[in-house]
Amino acid sequence: MMEKQTKIDPEIFAYHFMNSLSHEHVSTENMEAKAKESLAAYLTAYYIAQRFNNLENTFFEETSHVKGSTYQKILSELNQY
Repeated sequence: MMEKQTKIDPEIFAYHFMNSLSHEHVSTENMEAKAKESLAAYLTAYYIAQRFNNLENTFFEETSHVKGSTYQKILSELNQY
């Protein structure tokens, strides 16, 4: 099965990046590095949220016979990386 590719709308990302620059001063020389940091932060948050959603779906299917907090088990799974 082919995995779904993650696509980022470059125009929307650029607008959000420009808005983030209004809150802090970034020199022209550091602009590319700051954009890469923003992209890395975006992708990290995106994939962690996606893993959380997948884990939550899995745990809801298994919770009928498992004791303990579903939330704690999901956090435990997320912290394994």
